[in-house]
Amino acid sequence: MTNVEPSTTSDPSILWEAVGQPLTRIGAGRYKLTADILSAEVGVVSMRGQQIATHEIHDVDFTQGMAQKMRGVGTIVLTAIRSVGREQIYLEDVPNFREGVQAINTAALGARDSLRVKEQTTNVNHAGTAPGVPVIAAPAAAAPDFMSELAKLAAFRDQGVLTDDEFTAAKAKLLGL
Repeated sequence: MTNVEPSTTSDPSILWEAVGQPLTRIGAGRYKLTADILSAEVGVVSMRGQQIATHEIHDVDFTQGMAQKMRGVGTIVLTAIRSVGREQIYLEDVPNFREGVQAINTAALGARDSLRVKEQTTNVNHAGTAPGVPVIAAPAAAAPDFMSELAKLAAFRDQGVLTDDEFTAAKAKLLGL
């Protein structure tokens, strides 16, 4: 990934991380991004934590007020589409917020693409095969044995069950004439 804020930890799974820099210098949020999860922790006395699966993130924007601009920070605004509905998450007073936006967008796109590929390879179509796998038709029922069918018709004629005209019509039908 290019232009991504390097991780300050030795954990290679962390793609981006930041610590908010609020004007009051207290209650800074801590944000970490991996390929699968974006976690956010905020609070001083009481903490509030949230984890968002990267494949649920569908829009990443930022805002920067005048006071934030003077301090060189911004707010990253995420829109996540979760099973309970649409949710907006704010990562506030983030330094290098543009790099954060890029890292989160890249991770979210990668996670959604990976999920799409996984779904395509695990979905089964109505014929019971995976997509892209040719469906082989079941062997056709064995062709009727014309000679045995004709013998049955002849026996019915000889027993008087069928008239000569009925026998001729049934024989023509059997032979497809």
